Amino acid sequence: MKLKKFQSYLKKNKLNAAFLTLPDPTLTYLTQQDLSHAHLIVTPQKSILYISKLDKPPKGPWTIENIRSFNLNYNNIGINAKSCTISQLEFLKKHNKAMCTTDFSEFITSLRESKTDNELTNMKKACSITTSAFNALLKELPKKTLLTELDIALFLESYIKNRNAELAFPTIVANGKNAAIPHHKTSTKKLTKGFLLVDFGAKYNNYCSDMSRTLYLGVPSTQEEKMYALLKSSQQAAINAAKLNASFTLLTNIAKDALNPYAKYFTHSLGHGIGIEVHESPIFSNKTSKIEKNVPFTIEPGLYFPSKYGIRIEDTVVFTDSLQILTKAPKRLICIS
Repeated sequence: MKLKKFQSYLKKNKLNAAFLTLPDPTLTYLTQQDLSHAHLIVTPQKSILYISKLDKPPKGPWTIENIRSFNLNYNNIGINAKSCTISQLEFLKKHNKAMCTTDFSEFITSLRESKTDNELTNMKKACSITTSAFNALLKELPKKTLLTELDIALFLESYIKNRNAELAFPTIVANGKNAAIPHHKTSTKKLTKGFLLVDFGAKYNNYCSDMSRTLYLGVPSTQEEKMYALLKSSQQAAINAAKLNASFTLLTNIAKDALNPYAKYFTHSLGHGIGIEVHESPIFSNKTSKIEKNVPFTIEPGLYFPSKYGIRIEDTVVFTDSLQILTKAPKRLICIS
């Protein structure tokens, strides 16, 4: 995964080697391997992957070594300061007291933003599984077999895992007043009349998807229908404005304008970058961030009325030749009686 570009960067910046260790997702990115415990040393000429005997040695453009034999015979070491902990720095100094370190996090963040065709294929598969899981939920809910928020979460997670995928993040299922909390922790609350928000995603071959949909259990009031329609139009307005080189600040302003006079109830970012991690660069709050080709992100406006209810609609999207919406589950207000 762009290992040669990284090696060229090290050579240009006169770094003898770069050190990465799990759980830094950049190690997973560069190796495309899901390992339990590993260190990666990359030099301008070669790479060495130190792994545990508990993992199967992966094939790739690196030398495999036992993690117990790790050594660091380099002086100017590059580190990912965004994820390198104090204990990891102490570990490095233990192996080479004379070393000096240089942060390469800005470069590696930029390198990870633009996805290759293979990365996008994995993300599309993750989004397809996520969409299918939601469609399966729509068929299951009327059967009254799912009685709590947790039942729904387990249903979605089981569906995902049974299709050779993992969870991109802990599933959020929020019903009624709980949905007014954007990061509500799924509970054993029994399902009752009102909005039902699900925020979840599959991870396929280490690549994430992220999707939110809001259903209604029972029959919504006219005001509730109005709020949902307003939110849906806000997301669509942002999608319509998602052109190459458009700033995320512009998209955010457009989404908020569409929510007026209720924009004050939209309390989080419009979206985030996504890939190996469910939240990664680009960062919407960065005023210089803009839509670039092959850089996936989400669009997820929400409205949260404290102690009443919350609603959110979210899609994972990417601009290639045009904007592609990768999560394709229906967004009309679906009522489950």
